[in-house]
Formats: sequence, structure tokens, C-alpha cells
Amino acid sequence: MWPEARTYRAGEGDVGVVVSHGFTGSVQSIRPWAEALATPGDGWEGARVVAPRLPGHGTTWRDLARTRWWDWYAAVEDAYLELSGQVDRVFVAGLSLGGALALRLAEREKVAGVLLVNPAIATRDCRVAPATAVHAILPPQKGVADDIAKEGVEELGYPKFSVTSLATMTDLWRDVRANLAAVRAPVLLMTSRVDHVVDELSGELIRSRVRDVTSLTLEHSYHVATLDNDAEAIASASKEFIAAH
Repeated sequence: MWPEARTYRAGEGDVGVVVSHGFTGSVQSIRPWAEALATPGDGWEGARVVAPRLPGHGTTWRDLARTRWWDWYAAVEDAYLELSGQVDRVFVAGLSLGGALALRLAEREKVAGVLLVNPAIATRDCRVAPATAVHAILPPQKGVADDIAKEGVEELGYPKFSVTSLATMTDLWRDVRANLAAVRAPVLLMTSRVDHVVDELSGELIRSRVRDVTSLTLEHSYHVATLDNDAEAIASASKEFIAAH
């Protein structure tokens, strides 16, 4: 396992936050976000944070191919159950695939709020549906990690992935989309104006089907905005959102 991929736990207090990374990435991609939420300062009291490593991530793409979406969700659910026994309120946050997992948790559990960065629950890419239908016979595809505008910053992620992994992720997407109306907690939706991984359909669906959504456009980052030029803006907006709820 990559050292940077290990589950991150930090902070203390009466507020908890579960933070989930994305598809083929690792905890490294969301660690600055998690650290900002856990660290007190400038009027922010800090939160108790758990950022779990999703099964199959942070090792090799072949490990990922042996997992399914419910394995990933179980890691997020376990983190929620861990925190709910320690704090008064739990928020859930996620990047990309982590956003889908955060929404699914909010559909089923009592969370105080949902924080999303470039969440993925759908796509307009017409290649995805036919590819996932025959996933077992297709070769691995080029990885999607490292979509970052800021020079000199790298996301640790797999250089390739099995189409089987893509297929199970799209199964998760369908499950999440079918239950979006069940999300009662307020949502902070932070999306990059330029994103080469996730198109605008996911954000459109969330805004149209979830009752309480506050939108923030990230002007200076690509998909992995938590490591990009808007990382501080994400942390600041997240703290304000949590404090308000």
C-alpha cells in the first residue's frame, strides 16, 4: 500500500466529517481538505475527521478490479458509524466518486450536511454504456488521475483501470440517482468550470433533484480541485458551510 493512501484520522470536537477520495485515486488527493477541516485556527474550532482508503485503491489497479462499489461504500459507512459514536453531528464530503458515495450515505443516514467537489453520478459520454455492457472482454483503459491545472502538483492514482471497475461504478451511479430525493441534508456543491473527467450532467442532476443545494464554481482548478489552485477556497467554503449548519 502507498503510504499516502492510508486512512487519515485527525482532529477532535463535537463535529465529525467523513471525507472520501475518488475513483483510482487515494487519500492523498483529499488529504489537504481533510487536514484543513481537522486543524483549528482563524476562528475555526476544528472537526474530527476520518478519510478512509477505499478498498482496491492505493495498491494496484488489479486490486481495484476485484472490488465492487458496495466495498467502497462500506468503507465510507464504517467511517460514518465510527464518528457518529464520538460526535454530535456528522457531515460527509467527497471528491468525484467520493461524491457519489457521500450522497448515498446522505440518502440512508442522518447527516448534518453534504460537501461535494466535482461529484460523479452520471456522464454524457456515449462510450460508457456500451463499454460497461461488455466490460469482461475489454482491455484495461488509460487512467483518469492527475487532472490538475496547478503546475508541479501530482495526484497519486492508477495509470490504468479495468472496465469492470468502471461498470461497478456506473451501477453505483444508478443507485444514487434513483434516491436523490431522499437527501434531506443541505448540500454544498463545488464544481470546476473546466473539468476533463466529469461533465456537467452530474451537477445538473444534483441541483434539480436535491432540495437544498448551494453551488460554488471553482474558477482556477480542474477535476482534482482539492490539490489544485482552489484548494484553499474549498477548505474555506467547507468550514463556513459546516459552521452554518
